[in-house]
Amino acid sequence: MKIDAYGILTLFSVLVVLSYVYNYLAGKLKVPSVLLLIISGIGLKLLADKFQINIPQTKTLLEILGVAGLIFIVLEASLELEINKDKFKLIGRALISAIALLTITSLAIALIFAVYYGARFNQAMLHAIPLSVISSAIAIPSVSSLSADKREFVVYESTFSDIIGIMAFNFFLADHNTGLSAITGFTWDLILILVISVISTIALVFLLNHTTSHVRFFLTFAVIVLVYSLAKYFHLPSLILVLCFGLVLNNFNLFSSTIVHRFVNFQKLSATAQELKLMTAETAFIVRTFFFLLFGYSINLELLQTQEVILTGLGIIALTILLRFAFINYFLKIRSTPLSLIAPRGLITILLFYSIPESQRMEQLSEGVLFIVIGLTSLIMTVGLLISKKDVKENIEDVI
Repeated sequence: MKIDAYGILTLFSVLVVLSYVYNYLAGKLKVPSVLLLIISGIGLKLLADKFQINIPQTKTLLEILGVAGLIFIVLEASLELEINKDKFKLIGRALISAIALLTITSLAIALIFAVYYGARFNQAMLHAIPLSVISSAIAIPSVSSLSADKREFVVYESTFSDIIGIMAFNFFLADHNTGLSAITGFTWDLILILVISVISTIALVFLLNHTTSHVRFFLTFAVIVLVYSLAKYFHLPSLILVLCFGLVLNNFNLFSSTIVHRFVNFQKLSATAQELKLMTAETAFIVRTFFFLLFGYSINLELLQTQEVILTGLGIIALTILLRFAFINYFLKIRSTPLSLIAPRGLITILLFYSIPESQRMEQLSEGVLFIVIGLTSLIMTVGLLISKKDVKENIEDVI
């Protein structure tokens, strides 16, 4: 069965409208819209098989949408983050939580892969890290019902988890020969991307402030994607560039000085930043919609019928929640059940999993495990959000 151009446009329009409906339902029912999109993608696959419709290069399209979605989601989050002295403790705790939980969870999952599947340590970590990264694509849009301090904690923690997770994944992907060369290379890459981020951010701010064209936002997006992609060719943690630009643009008042005012119109830049936030949010929404629909479409349902896949997925989830609950409640001393249950896996998990080279792949770990982990961690987060109203309204900054 062939679909003409009007049929494709009709389908795309229906899917976008459906995604907006899911977004509305997510706010009412506390069910992540991402989960509904994945289920809809599975339904589309069943319909496509029935009518013999095939979408070629699904994984390639999924990777492209995943990279674009990651960029826009992190940019959207960073454009909402405010930096001031009152939030230093909260940001610090979010950073500690992201690093510690990513490290502990990755090592624990890698140990399971090494013991039960006989995987080498480097190979086990390449598969464990994607399953340990908190998805900002799912977490950030879902926590609007939490109190302001806890919502900001989730935004910072999930964003840090994305960035650090990708850096750690690239570290093990490089497969360094010695520990010294690994540390040296990692440090050099970090310094280099910070320098590139500063230069690129200055250039982008100047571009936004002085360009009069009405299409300056997509020009800005194009520059960000270009620099991001070029940095990735050199295996640099290029997500730092996106975070740096968003933070600087949303906190430009911190750079207020006589010299800066000579080159930048703060009033114009503030208005431009507000417009950019809206454009970024809309773009992130569209990209996220088609990414998770396509992921649902690409899932092989036969994999979900394997007992080993189910047990592996459930084991990873149980370990993840247990470690998070213990760390949040007893180390950070934040008595919050919702925060303990908010650890969804999603876009980064899928993107990194598909980035594992064939030579490093574990045949025993199928894509079915990804679906189980992503689906159930989203449902567990839903439970946390449903009980968030009963959660004690304790200010995080008061306990840290």
